[in-house]
Amino acid sequence: SELPRFRALAAREGRDLPALGAPPRKSLRPGDRAAGLAEVRERLSAWGDLGNAALAVPDANLYDEALAAGVRAFQARMGYEADGVLGRSTWAALATPFPWRLRQIELALERLRWLPHLGERPFLAVNIPMFRLFAWGSVPASGAPEFSMGVIVGRALKTGTPVFVEEMEYVIFQPYWNVPRSILQKELLPLIRKDPSYLAREEMEIVQGPGDDGRVLEATDEALDRLARGELRLRQRPGRKNALGPVKFMFPNDDNVYLHGTPAPALFGRARRDFSHGCVRVEDPFRLARFVLRDQPEWTDDAIGAAMQGQPSKRVSLTRPLRVVMYYVTAAVIPGEGLRFADDIYNHDRKLDAALRARHAREMTPRAPSPTAR
Repeated sequence: SELPRFRALAAREGRDLPALGAPPRKSLRPGDRAAGLAEVRERLSAWGDLGNAALAVPDANLYDEALAAGVRAFQARMGYEADGVLGRSTWAALATPFPWRLRQIELALERLRWLPHLGERPFLAVNIPMFRLFAWGSVPASGAPEFSMGVIVGRALKTGTPVFVEEMEYVIFQPYWNVPRSILQKELLPLIRKDPSYLAREEMEIVQGPGDDGRVLEATDEALDRLARGELRLRQRPGRKNALGPVKFMFPNDDNVYLHGTPAPALFGRARRDFSHGCVRVEDPFRLARFVLRDQPEWTDDAIGAAMQGQPSKRVSLTRPLRVVMYYVTAAVIPGEGLRFADDIYNHDRKLDAALRARHAREMTPRAPSPTAR
């Protein structure tokens, strides 16, 4: 139903649906006055986020509470903080032409076509630009998810989280964090050379050999040189500072990306959450562990809680692999929430749109006849 609705809205763009002008110089709050608010009301009404009664106001330039309520509804739809403050980001989202919103829906449908048939097996799906994880139990994928939670994904332009479908095979409670070589070279090694106490402070250690039982070495100049050459590795011990939190969820893949907890849960209070080096941090690792281990009765809530706080690290294989879908759509209908949009944080929509238009242009271009054709 949303696709034809947005086709109709796209047809109205520039005809009987006014465009927004430049944003105000400062953010607007209820009680403020500014030009252009009549157009804001019109566009919010078109979205369905503002009642018709709010259009008939005696002062079109007053940012009143009714308009602020519509702005809050729109901000929630866009995944922004719903604070009712009409600033540049919200203004830009409102000003985005409806033909592009329609295109976002079309691109989302195109990407969903690429996914394999998911059947009725339980699975997890992470929508990267919406910063959300969804968990489906033994129901068709067309049904409502059992639950959802916030996630933190890879940083835009630097360490974006990849798109793929893999099978989760095991979880590790109280994991070590083996620092990836790229992070070691670009970020940590210069800090360690400058301040050797950094290792003890961050509960890190230099290790020789594979596995959790590798030999721990002193942070001598020689050890640091060997670490820089890749002969040794750096890891962080399990505990309250560990970058992976109390548990990580493993599904082997070429990008070495996985789900894990975090020692910094306050970041989930932010609306935009692309902060990681590529892996996905989950808001509620306990609930996710309960879902993942649901078919293994020995893993009660008490057992999971104890493993998340215990020592040493503990690996638990799943009795049945769990499919994990990492996908990217900036328009989606969320059960119980309605149609939601997201910013194109990795610029994937623009690239796919350009590629599809280029392909269409090639297909529509008449081919020259072959020189040998009769």
